Amino acid sequence: MTLLAVAQVVTGGPASASTPTSALSPIVESQMTVGQQQEQCAQRAALTRSSGNYSCTTHVKANNPNLPAKRAATRPDSLRALDSGDFSSQAVAPACSEGYYNPNRFTSCSEQSWIVTNTQTVNGATAVVGEMTILFNSSVEFAEGSDPSGWDLDTDLTVTSAWGTLASGITGTMWTGCYGHPDKCTTSQLQDSNGENEAIVLGNGTHISKWYTQYPDTLLYNEVLSLNGNLGSAIRLNTPGNAVTLADHQANTLFGRCDNLPNRYGAGCVDDQGLSYVLYDTRDNPAVGHVAQHVFDAIRNLPSHWGSPYGSVLNRITDQAAIDNNRAISCGSVVTGPGESCDEYPLASTKQGGNGAAPGDRSTRVVPQSANDSQGGLTGAYYDYYRILDNNEFYVQAVLADGTSAW
Repeated sequence: MTLLAVAQVVTGGPASASTPTSALSPIVESQMTVGQQQEQCAQRAALTRSSGNYSCTTHVKANNPNLPAKRAATRPDSLRALDSGDFSSQAVAPACSEGYYNPNRFTSCSEQSWIVTNTQTVNGATAVVGEMTILFNSSVEFAEGSDPSGWDLDTDLTVTSAWGTLASGITGTMWTGCYGHPDKCTTSQLQDSNGENEAIVLGNGTHISKWYTQYPDTLLYNEVLSLNGNLGSAIRLNTPGNAVTLADHQANTLFGRCDNLPNRYGAGCVDDQGLSYVLYDTRDNPAVGHVAQHVFDAIRNLPSHWGSPYGSVLNRITDQAAIDNNRAISCGSVVTGPGESCDEYPLASTKQGGNGAAPGDRSTRVVPQSANDSQGGLTGAYYDYYRILDNNEFYVQAVLADGTSAW
């Protein structure tokens, strides 16, 4: 079967210029190489008996020369306090200017260029007659804490160069990865925000900014929903010879995950590729001071420096029996007096707790029961705030009364 026939079978016929990418086959729209697109043009021309003379437009994702790191550099001042956050709008997130895909747990960034090329075949000879380079600069900012489960998607679309047949006046439409996927997410158009499938016109130097307010599908209790592939934008351009679709949301670095697991903040969403932390700060919570000192010493002195970005990351576990077993292994032989408690590190609620760390690579200390109670409350709060789920990675920071941090 020809590529054109595959497209017709999968989509129910050739896609119109206004058809969103969600209605098209991934084979046709996302996985076709330039060569396959050219073959499709040739097959289309053959069907119309114009195989020696036809126009063809193809697209390809550019190899950006300076791809940012996957995650932000971890540093003490990157820790965020438990607060309601700032749900900004109508601008690509300032945090994205740092040059990272995942600057924090509530922001995801992407910068991707696409090259659209138009060729003209005359009497069997093919020449490039137009080209356009389009930059998608996008960010997702998730609502924090007890805010409604939702996010802002901001996309700046810039034509960085265009010439020939693609120099100006290229019409099309623009939508997001939520369009056509109500089982994942929905765009809810607020005042001054943008809607789905809006008309655009591109030419050399064009700059378009779009702001979308979006929400996940209604989450069932205990449901976890991945948004990867649905965050971001797409455009379909009415280019010479044939329309092309740039499904940036399928190829970008915007990540997200929503859940309705038990959580003091209710259902919510985060960039699950972004870094998360548990913080024990004696200055803000004096009651946790003894535990903070223990964690501080353990991070600095244990061979694996558990919970430090300069050592080994921790992985949360949620199975209560496993947590209790880790605590028994670490603290079972520790003698405590009235009002005292055994504090273990790595945390019992991690894979590295108990026998997850070698005997010489874990630590216990007798601390006041009140300090351990404070630690337990803080740990749970950060687990909920950053939506650290089972097996998720996270770091631990301990800050002493004088402001000295473990790392």
